[in-house]
Amino acid sequence: MKKIISFLTVVVILLLTCSSVFATNININTEQEENNTNTTSNTIESSKSILELISKDVCEINLNDMGNFKKELVEFDSHEKELTIKLSVTNTMKQEELTNPIEVFFVLDNSESMEELYQDKAKMEYVKETAKAFANGLFNAFTSPKIGIIGFSSIDPISDTSSTLGSLDDAKLLLPLSDSKENIQSTIDSYSENHGPYTNIEAGLELAQANFSENANTQKYIILISDGIPNLSLDTEHTLTYSGTNATNTKNKLIELGQAENYHLYSILMSSNESSTENPNAPTIEDGSRHMTYGELAEEIFGTVQNPTAGKFYYDDYENLSDILNNDILNSMITVKDNSLKNIVIKDYFPQEIVDNFNFEYVEEPNIGTVTEEISSEDNSITWTIDVLEEEQVATLSYKLSLKDKYNEAIVDKILPTNEKVDITFETEEGKGSSSSDVSPTIRLSYDDTTYDKNIPQTGNYITFYIVTAVIILGIFAGIKLHSYNKLK
Repeated sequence: MKKIISFLTVVVILLLTCSSVFATNININTEQEENNTNTTSNTIESSKSILELISKDVCEINLNDMGNFKKELVEFDSHEKELTIKLSVTNTMKQEELTNPIEVFFVLDNSESMEELYQDKAKMEYVKETAKAFANGLFNAFTSPKIGIIGFSSIDPISDTSSTLGSLDDAKLLLPLSDSKENIQSTIDSYSENHGPYTNIEAGLELAQANFSENANTQKYIILISDGIPNLSLDTEHTLTYSGTNATNTKNKLIELGQAENYHLYSILMSSNESSTENPNAPTIEDGSRHMTYGELAEEIFGTVQNPTAGKFYYDDYENLSDILNNDILNSMITVKDNSLKNIVIKDYFPQEIVDNFNFEYVEEPNIGTVTEEISSEDNSITWTIDVLEEEQVATLSYKLSLKDKYNEAIVDKILPTNEKVDITFETEEGKGSSSSDVSPTIRLSYDDTTYDKNIPQTGNYITFYIVTAVIILGIFAGIKLHSYNKLK
């Protein structure tokens, strides 16, 4: 019996020793696993995380009341852990409506010489075609412009004995200021029906001035068109000569109108390339060797194209009349403000935590301008450059941020702005401007408890040991009982 007990005791001791060693091994393995966990705890797999949208704050920047910048979140996918942000720049300006009243008087030469042909077409026909086109352009550019028509030449002293030569009778108010396109067009078509032999420009200018409204806010325009130098003016001598009194009187009237407030004067002299030709009815030059040329007579009254007496002066051929009137003059009357935004530079900065843990890619390239290909490593920004953004134009681009497969666990549960700030510089007609904003959408990452692995305690081996030990002890007691029973027998 003693031998059995001794044997069983040895077995128990051996089992206890093995269990200690086994326990030690388990502890070692546990420590190793803990160490391994510690070495990888800085990163987390994206699949074991949840991406939340905290705010959809929209970044808006005013560009000197001429435009607007906007940065907003347009798409968010929690499952894919990605979001799309759209940037847009809008030029909010529109062409200013010309609201100031505008009045225009055509002062048209209807002397007999206007019936003469130039390149198989009467001079007056050039005037009619051009003036009607100008009127249409004026109505397209302005709200309810008013146009009046005056014809000037002279009376016919033989057929009209009741009128006075060299007076306002030499000009006729064919149409008072009117906003009726129909009346304006028909009057231009018939302006040459009543004409005389002489040219009294001063009478035409005087009559136009007298028939403008008294509205101080109205812009007043006189467009004078003639084919010759005046040989008559508002005087009592009726010299019917070029130069001298007639030239002086006409010039003085031009100066008066040019200096009047809200008056704009355009003088067009159609020359048919006669500027260097002597006028046989003109005075001679100082040495008496020749008569003054048409150009010299014109300069005496109107000045030169480069240095006019008043307003603006054109001395050109009939075939160029349309270009002068419908391009140069009409465009000068239409005040167009430069409402474009120029040299726009947008820098969108990203927080370091976004740069480190999210992928960046463009999903929509800019429709206007250029942008850097990727986030700059120097300042964590992208730069969008737009040379010119015209009235009502909208420039856009979009990019996507997607969580990397593994990211730093330090950002878990932190509220993250997707962008750090936006800086904008730009230029307008008034000068340079700049603005900035740090408003941005915000997000947060958290653990996904349904998928994130936890450490399970390794207790299975201890349970096995306890069971084996218990069986051995029971076996010892059973052996003792059996031995005692046999002995009694």
